[in-house]
Formats: sequence, C-alpha cells, structure tokens
Amino acid sequence: MAKAKRVKGEWKRLTVQAAAFLVQNPKLHHFFLGTIDQGNTKIVCAPGLNCYSCPAAIGACPIGSLQSALSAKKPSFPFYVLGFLLLFGLAFGRWICGWLCPFGWVQDLIYKIPFFKKIRTFRGDKYLRLLKYAVLAILVILLPLLDTLVPYFCKYVCPSGTLFGAIPLTLFNAGLRAQIGPLFWWKIGVLTAILLLSLLISRPFCRYLCPLGAIYGLMNRIALLGLRPEPDRCVHCGKCEPVCPMGIDPKTQFDSMECIRCGRCARACPTDALNLRFGWSKNSQK
Repeated sequence: MAKAKRVKGEWKRLTVQAAAFLVQNPKLHHFFLGTIDQGNTKIVCAPGLNCYSCPAAIGACPIGSLQSALSAKKPSFPFYVLGFLLLFGLAFGRWICGWLCPFGWVQDLIYKIPFFKKIRTFRGDKYLRLLKYAVLAILVILLPLLDTLVPYFCKYVCPSGTLFGAIPLTLFNAGLRAQIGPLFWWKIGVLTAILLLSLLISRPFCRYLCPLGAIYGLMNRIALLGLRPEPDRCVHCGKCEPVCPMGIDPKTQFDSMECIRCGRCARACPTDALNLRFGWSKNSQK
C-alpha cells in the first residue's frame, strides 16, 4: 500500500487549515444544538467553501451568495460577491484552496490515511479537470438564473454543505431528521463518493468539481501571491513533482490554474528553486 509523500513542515499548513476552520466556524455550540448561527456577520463571505448552513459558521459561502443573488425572484447583479472574489483571487489565487478551505483540509487529512495505492494521475485526468468549469457555468450561474429560488450547486452537489451542515443539523435536530428524504441521501452519496476517492486521489473535489476553485484558478497567473521559480537553481532532481497534491509539475506549471499554492514543492526542493511569495512572476508561462 503506497503512502502519501511526506514533506517537511507539512504540519504547519495543516495547523493553519485547522485554525482557519475554527476562525470561520467559532460558534461550535450550535453543532450540539442542531441550529444555525444567525449573527449579523452572515452577510460577509468567507474566502473558502464554508457553507452558510454550517451550524458554527459566522460567514457565508461566496458560491452560495452568488447563487442567492442569481436565483432570487428578482435577480440582482452580484456586485459584492464578484468584488469579493476578485479581491481575494487577485491577491491570493488558489492559495485559499490550499490553506483556508475547510473541505480542502478534510480531503488532505483523508489522503494521508495509508490505505490503497495512491493515484497521481490517469488517462483522462486533464479532461475531467474541465468539469469544475462546467459546474460553475451550469449549476452555479445558468440554472439558478433560469429556475429562480433553486441554488443548484448547494442543493444537489456541495459536499462541504453536507458534511458541515446537513449531517450535524440532522443528528442534533429531531425536527429536521423527520424531514429526511431522497435529496438528503443523494447528498450523502455524493459526499461519500468524494471522501472515498480522497483515499486514492489527492483532492478529487478540488480537481474536478469545485466551482470556487475554478474561479480562483482563473486568476492564478496574475495573482500577487504565487509560486516563483528560480530556474538557475533547479538541478532537475524531480523531488517537487511527486509531492504536488494537484498532480502537476511545479517546475514547469508553477502558474497553472490547478496549483493551490500549498508550498509542498517549495519545501521539498533541496536548492530553493521554488518559493511561495508575493510579487509578479518574471517567468510566467505564455
């Protein structure tokens, strides 16, 4: 059974991810009450895929907020949400996916379980990665515009909402348990499939389905924070590629839309040929 590649200092990122979850979900007592926090901060978006319906959440998910604006009876242009996404995307790109997203953290932890042979890539992988852009275009934007009051992605797909929202709410709220129907079990099935895949493939949801990752990825190449290569220092040892959780080659795809800026490749590099830092890259891919 193959294990996930170990990288020095990885515990620091996992600690930041755990802290980010607690910062975004500090009202932990709501988990045991089976209720959702209704504080005034819920009008503010969290940077990661952190569901509004998570009992402990003090913010809203940007994807959920975007759908709410588009699926309203009188759809409004989502100035605030798009401005928020542009601000964070242009500053950090998919670094948010690698460091702040609660569901990304869950996938990282599951992938570390030493069961089954880990799969880095497979035939058709690069085409499946295009699915997240289809999810963004169809489930997040088009269908909510055509069918008002239905946030399609949140309702039928979002595994983060199921794990951190639907499951704890139904466990501790008898009224909600009595209303469990086919939709709930569909969402459980989607979540289960993604979690099982996470044992084999690093971050399958981030790779293939996440619309928020798709949005941030579109801004990766121009984001201020990025993976900055030093080609003169590279000795082509190949140590950076096997540790990449997104299955890309960091030395040639350092500004790829798939890179989540986790920094694993930089920490694995023996010559400091890769660095995660702010500043415009002089070596961006054309």
